[in-house]
Amino acid sequence: MSETEANLLEEALNSVKEVKVGDVVKGEVLTIDESNQVIVGIENTGVEGVVPVRELSVNADKVADTYKAGNMLDLVVIARIGSDKEGGSYLLSQRRLEARRVWNEIEDKFKAGETIKAPVTQVVKGGLVVDAGVRGFVPASMVSDHFVEDLNQFKGQELELKIVEIEPSDNRLILSRKELVQAEREAKRQAVMEKLVAGDVVEGKVARLTNFGAFIDLGGVDGLVHVSEISYERVNKPA
Repeated sequence: MSETEANLLEEALNSVKEVKVGDVVKGEVLTIDESNQVIVGIENTGVEGVVPVRELSVNADKVADTYKAGNMLDLVVIARIGSDKEGGSYLLSQRRLEARRVWNEIEDKFKAGETIKAPVTQVVKGGLVVDAGVRGFVPASMVSDHFVEDLNQFKGQELELKIVEIEPSDNRLILSRKELVQAEREAKRQAVMEKLVAGDVVEGKVARLTNFGAFIDLGGVDGLVHVSEISYERVNKPA
């Protein structure tokens, strides 16, 4: 072996990186096997890895159309398969890496006091499940500033939510809409109060009834029409 060949071999060996669980790597798509697993060559390592269908970012029926030989994918190393260092391969995930990035973005928004928007995907006992890139949960007590009897009305809606609790290691994301609803209601109340002047004639919608009168929604603030002010005639029950 000439000195030049020896130098090239040494450079090649030095360029090969060791793969460790948790590493973020680039993988070149080599092929898709009969189980729809994507086989990749891990960049600068000389070893291969496999991405099972459950760890891809698309469903099984879209694998063949989404991944082609030569595509470069960003992946995270989950585990090692086999004990042979040179012939061994690694279990990789695209989905978990994308989830990790989403968690990081949500954590940044949490620290900055920002809200997120997410569609409601499921109504379960005790609250709403939303898709924020990762699974989020809105407890029933945090859906609104008042008791909501039927949560199904929110299914499919995109909600603006405040981040209450976040723990990526446990896949725990607790969200709330209550404070935002309260803030919006207060803003509307202030706007209405600034416009109201004693003596004005206004229109409102009956919000609720009591024995002593009717509460009227004026578009952000409730006004009370006392039972004695409902009619010139005596009214026994506002209902």
